[in-house]
Amino acid sequence: MRMRLVVVLSAAICGWSWCQEPAAPVRAAADPLAGLPVLAKTLPATVDAPEAKEEVAPGVRMVRNERVVLDGTFIIDKGPVDGMEVLACLKDGKTHEALIRLQTTNGQLVKFAVMAALGLPDGVPAPEGSGLPARGTPVRVRALWKDDLGAWRSIDVSCLVRDRVIDRGYPPLPFTYTGSRFQVVQEPGPDGSPVRHEKFMLDTTRSVIASFDEPDALLASPFPGAIQDARFEANSALLPPVDTPVQVVIERTELPLALGLDDQGQLTSAAGDVLDDAGLGAELAKHFGAGTEPGLRAVGVRVARSVDRGLDVAARSRILSAAAAAKAWVVPVFILAPE
Repeated sequence: MRMRLVVVLSAAICGWSWCQEPAAPVRAAADPLAGLPVLAKTLPATVDAPEAKEEVAPGVRMVRNERVVLDGTFIIDKGPVDGMEVLACLKDGKTHEALIRLQTTNGQLVKFAVMAALGLPDGVPAPEGSGLPARGTPVRVRALWKDDLGAWRSIDVSCLVRDRVIDRGYPPLPFTYTGSRFQVVQEPGPDGSPVRHEKFMLDTTRSVIASFDEPDALLASPFPGAIQDARFEANSALLPPVDTPVQVVIERTELPLALGLDDQGQLTSAAGDVLDDAGLGAELAKHFGAGTEPGLRAVGVRVARSVDRGLDVAARSRILSAAAAAKAWVVPVFILAPE
């Protein structure tokens, strides 16, 4: 009798469990960019031939106080399969995962040209794989090439990147000048014994403009998902054929809106007022919402070097959330405040 009761109870329990609806599957958190409004596609514009007469080195030219021009070639127009980590590399750089191969092999001369023409201070690179955004100075980066009819075409380099996660290309965004970095390395000396010395890392990794979090790049990625290089690919719909010569133009820029980030993680307006969520959303909607046409879809966030970098991540998440609620396509870039 006891055995029969156990069997009956077991069957009842099992039958009850079979009748229950299965638990809803746990979904991965939506990518923060997926909540931003869909924009009209940015297309290359027809422009006059670029001018940069002062040659720093072959393939590196500048107009003081205006721009730096780097000569190169488009080397892919789709993919790569495992992700596009670099947008412009030195001639002997990561060509298997780069959009543009520059003519020059000298990273120090590229940095010299940017310093001489634009007078930019060094920033703080994004550590690889950390998810921390870079801090520095925003610059506008455009690609110029001749089409089949000989007309010059121009577009922001960010627009030549397609994001596989959100299934669309990017609008015009600035990149962040950090100046790469110097690092003490240990290498074999003439007699084979280890020698420690300081090395300019751009000349080692050779990535001038990155889409991924690359600490040695001269210009850091503006993309919030830069921790994953596999999400980026060439925006084939906008690119000219492989082997098309291209000029990469780097210029100073002013962003449509600049906020502050204090050491408590609070976002402040240009007037210094602390912004609550409603105030933040109103600012973003005013400058980047429906009916606006900002030249670059980025809000600058000024932050002191001493501020905990983890606060940058929290501020980025808050801004993206507020942008989605305000139906404003905008991402933050972090501007290193002068000391």
